[in-house]
Amino acid sequence: MGNGISSRRSRIIIAALAGAVLVAAGVFAFTRGGEEPALQTSFCWESLTKDDVALLSPKSHKRYESKEDDLKERPSAACLVYGDDLKYPEFHLTVQGVDEGMGVWRTADEVAAESLVRAPIDGVPGWGNRSYAGVLLPASCARGVGFKRWPYLQIHTVDGQEKTWKDELLQKRMTEVLMTSAANLTRRLGCAEIPYSAPDWSPGLLTARPVDQTKACGLPGFGPLTSDGFGIEEYVTPGDLRLWSCAISAKGEQGLRNLTATQDATVIAASRSTAVAGGGNEALLTCAGKPTLLQLTTPFTDTAKNGAAAKALRPDAEIFAGFREALSRQAHCQ
Repeated sequence: MGNGISSRRSRIIIAALAGAVLVAAGVFAFTRGGEEPALQTSFCWESLTKDDVALLSPKSHKRYESKEDDLKERPSAACLVYGDDLKYPEFHLTVQGVDEGMGVWRTADEVAAESLVRAPIDGVPGWGNRSYAGVLLPASCARGVGFKRWPYLQIHTVDGQEKTWKDELLQKRMTEVLMTSAANLTRRLGCAEIPYSAPDWSPGLLTARPVDQTKACGLPGFGPLTSDGFGIEEYVTPGDLRLWSCAISAKGEQGLRNLTATQDATVIAASRSTAVAGGGNEALLTCAGKPTLLQLTTPFTDTAKNGAAAKALRPDAEIFAGFREALSRQAHCQ
């Protein structure tokens, strides 16, 4: 997967800016009488250097050029980075805003594109998948980028990087460039409240595994199914509860239910639903001394089309109650 709302928006942004940058390049060459322009040394709102952008280039280029929107002129601003030929972008960065109260899973869908293989980035409120990575920026950055929604920075690699970088090296390179840009951008905007730094190694992409009715999502005693659930899989993040998730899906990457547990303060503030706060399929607990937000959400996918797989699930209220009880027991929640 890795596409969806963010992917569709990105394609529109790329198409618009690709034409604009070619026209601008032609005008520049004409007015300068064909002289070779000076090499560009900073990119994407002065948040990246040439060495930074070269990390995400499948082949080495003598020069790189970027075309970026003014951060304060649009509700979403994009920066496209090109190699020598100025025909196809190597990657692009966007600064956008997410509506508050969407829930953790849907916030992640917006920030880092829809995906079941998506995993959290260590130490920051962000996620990465096959060709996208994104991170929430501090709420105080919203004023600097000219809109009221919660801001985030997203990177999308194109032009074959996924095929070029093997063994999840692409995820590491994306994370490094994203963190460098986020650190410099927030510092420039005067809202550097989060230490953005690339982890030593990015988390591996999640893989599907069968649902164990005695230990679903790795939680002993948790069973979300009413039957054996043939063809139902789960994608579970490793590690602690900072940005934990378990996606229950029909085989073939069709989403059924998403369970999340989050201790990241930025994600909790941006994602907590005011409509069901304290009830429904959401709970704010204290686990091992830390505020922890638990949620169950239904994907936008039409689960009715998943047939028997959807029918094998217990009612949402039962699933969430079992999830809350099992996680509370394992993580010492109150």
